Amino acid sequence: MEQFDDMLTPREWCKKLQKSGAIISERALRTKAREHGQFYALGRAMMLSADHVEKLLTLDAANSKRAD
Repeated sequence: MEQFDDMLTPREWCKKLQKSGAIISERALRTKAREHGQFYALGRAMMLSADHVEKLLTLDAANSKRAD
């Protein structure tokens, strides 16, 4: 299992991504994570690791290229 050091909520990831210029809403990030099964659930809380977010961004980029 992955380390828990890099686990953040979708809200925290959105803030972190926004600082680097990637704008995504918390809702969109949660939806993508659920669609692709890229998250951990702790009760009702959703937690994402850096690996989860990287995978989601990779999948999103691949889908964008197919649409072109």
